[in-house]
Formats: sequence, C-alpha cells, structure tokens
Amino acid sequence: MRSTPRTMKRRKRGKPILHCPQCGSTRLTYVGGLILGQVYHCLKCDYVGSFVYETDGPVEPASDDA
Repeated sequence: MRSTPRTMKRRKRGKPILHCPQCGSTRLTYVGGLILGQVYHCLKCDYVGSFVYETDGPVEPASDDA
C-alpha cells in the first residue's frame, strides 16, 4: 500500500484590487496599453501612469511625514 503526502490547502484569492500610488484610491480606470504597457487614470487625483498597487485588500494612503 502506498501512502500519499498530505496536501496543503491554499487560500482562495479573489480578483486583485488596484490602488493609486498617490492617493490610495481604488477609483482607477484602464486607459490603454500596447507599446506603453498598461496605463491607468485615477479619477480622484488625476494620476496617469502604469505604476499602481495591486493588493488583496485595502491599502492605507502614503503619508508625507518623511
């Protein structure tokens, strides 16, 4: 008789949430792609760029205390 190893249960991951790097808002719209890659526009602070935070939950906005 052959024993099988126990398998670890993985946590189900939902759809990732995108956050603006300037204000932390989730109100992002997809602007375009192709040559430039993915470009997003924040409807709250008017940020336009390809760098956004992708998380499974809420992100706290960055503070300017540095």
